[in-house]
Amino acid sequence: MKRKILFVMLLGILLIGYGLSARTAALGAQDSGVVREFGETDAILDAGDTFICVLRFPKTGIAEADRAIYDWARTAYAVVKGHADGTDSEGRQNEAVLDVGYSAFLVKGDYAGIEETGDLSGSFLAHPIDIVRTFNIDIKGKRLLTADEILNNDRGLALALLRRKIAKRYPDMQGKLRDAGETWLEHLVIKRDGVEILLPRGEFLPSHLGLERFLLTYEELGGFLTARNS
Repeated sequence: MKRKILFVMLLGILLIGYGLSARTAALGAQDSGVVREFGETDAILDAGDTFICVLRFPKTGIAEADRAIYDWARTAYAVVKGHADGTDSEGRQNEAVLDVGYSAFLVKGDYAGIEETGDLSGSFLAHPIDIVRTFNIDIKGKRLLTADEILNNDRGLALALLRRKIAKRYPDMQGKLRDAGETWLEHLVIKRDGVEILLPRGEFLPSHLGLERFLLTYEELGGFLTARNS
């Protein structure tokens, strides 16, 4: 697999050229454009013959959040490795590459939004699939925020705003949006100016659009952060 070869070459260059451990190299080999304003980077790494995994995630120092993030990461790794360790209908060994990074957004000093994004490609898949998971943290309260807290217990408003923004970006989607339900709000992350909704490739919108993002401002939602910082 091309990505596997490129990944191994990249690790080799880092290890030989700079004397880094594989773990240190992988922690630093993140995509450009990421934001890391909160937490310290950790990772689950695996570089076998048929399975490559680099799954980065933050350690926040908040027990509830760290437990949830690590449990998700371990489960994602285990599920994919289970598939990669199998064989296809003709008895050939499966191959897979799991590459996940993260961004961490500090919001008004009291909250943090974590988004895990990446993709999984494998010989057992017709095409790569997006890996998306979000976590939102009340730093002072040392706990995870719920979607209802973030959306002011008004998912109907959030969904209406999301439909409107999708229709504005893609006017020909009007018919499909009538079927939009609360599952469209599953992946939300708090940022400085609002709540961003992530729609994984192919789950709700056509696959060729890739991972889509739509920002619902705090003003539109009723001032989630304004109410807590006034």
